[in-house]
Amino acid sequence: MKKVYVWLLCSLFVLASASASAQDITGNWYGRADVGGMKLRMNLTFEKSGETYTGYMVSPDQSSAKIPFNKITFEANRLSLEIAQIGFKYQGVWKEDNTIDGSFTQMGAQFPIKFSREEIVANRPQHPVPPYPYLTEEITFRNEKANVRLAGTITLPKQAGKYPAVVLVTGSGPQNRDEELMGHKPFWVIADYLTRQGIVVLRYDERGVGASEGKYNECGIPDFAEDAAAAIAYLKNRKEVDKQKIGIIGHSEGGSVATLLAAQQIPAFIVSLAGPGENGRDLMQKQRAALFKTSGATDAYINRYNETMTKLEDYILTTDKNAVKKESITAIIAGTVLAGQEQTIIAQMTSESMLTLLRFDPLDYFKKITCPVLALNGDKDLQVIARPNLEGFKQITANGNNQVTIKEYPGLNHLFQHATTGLPAEYSQIEETISPEVLKDMGEWILKQ
Repeated sequence: MKKVYVWLLCSLFVLASASASAQDITGNWYGRADVGGMKLRMNLTFEKSGETYTGYMVSPDQSSAKIPFNKITFEANRLSLEIAQIGFKYQGVWKEDNTIDGSFTQMGAQFPIKFSREEIVANRPQHPVPPYPYLTEEITFRNEKANVRLAGTITLPKQAGKYPAVVLVTGSGPQNRDEELMGHKPFWVIADYLTRQGIVVLRYDERGVGASEGKYNECGIPDFAEDAAAAIAYLKNRKEVDKQKIGIIGHSEGGSVATLLAAQQIPAFIVSLAGPGENGRDLMQKQRAALFKTSGATDAYINRYNETMTKLEDYILTTDKNAVKKESITAIIAGTVLAGQEQTIIAQMTSESMLTLLRFDPLDYFKKITCPVLALNGDKDLQVIARPNLEGFKQITANGNNQVTIKEYPGLNHLFQHATTGLPAEYSQIEETISPEVLKDMGEWILKQ
């Protein structure tokens, strides 16, 4: 569910000044830092107008999001960068070999990193390579209720006919049509595989991401469900699609979207990839415990942390988000490891996506689902723990729907990669994007519906 980022997304607009300097840093710079055992790429992009630089940072091993700097200074061959809202600062020196050598600090820790003009490309052997044996089309469709236009890619078999189709729905956090994160593009790999099997696939940028309209930060699960329903409506008007065989594949939070729409009898079938099978608060508590435990935290630490988070959730969920007070948050987190993080807590916990996640209980919807369901998870998933969540999906069967298939994969993490620990720190280090077994199981199951 909630993805772990070293740099939180912010919406600060960049405006920075640059004094006269011997060199021009305009363009792209690439580096890699060792951050807590993670080898993370950092890409910097600068533009210049007059004597003023603007720019942003991308950490492609975590997200495709462009994180703008609110301060850029380059003088006497010394570069200073800052993203104040997340406490990020970089100090570096331009060298004669056309590199910038320095370090960044965040949350009291310092990490050396050297930037050059040479792009660092991660090895992703599953990313599709042209020529493709299918058709690819860039499309847009409207969510009329929200008055937003969403942009995506549809892939179709070349031979004329009526084919089953799926809409891909991403997990939490603003993501593009490929669900690009940690240097991987899972939805691109899924779309490529399924279309080769004779399945039409539509994937799209979330609201406010890529070429899609709207504001992601104002949206929650019901809004994302409206977008997915609009995608299904679009597919029903495609001559290549069998209108009776349009389903949803939802990953993580996207699984909640699939559950909600299935309860409304909108898709013909759903595939839940590590989707929630228990209420949001229980899910998040178990997620925190699993992540901390695997990282070496003591049970006492985990219990104290979860007790604090429970108090925060109680307060946030019983208070209008516009009435949440910093003083109340301070009182709850005083003396804990969260002390001093009031603004970050308020921003994250009062976001519409977090509020709807915490309030979402799939059991309220499972009893209304009558379509076929495929629920998959990996036993090394530390974000949506396999056992309790897959157990939840059994409630669909208990309510009389016997078209439910549940499978737990040994050794797979939240992204369905073969993993060692399952920690998010591994995601970018693993070359595999998604297990071929999962792709095969999805394809075969969909074609049987």
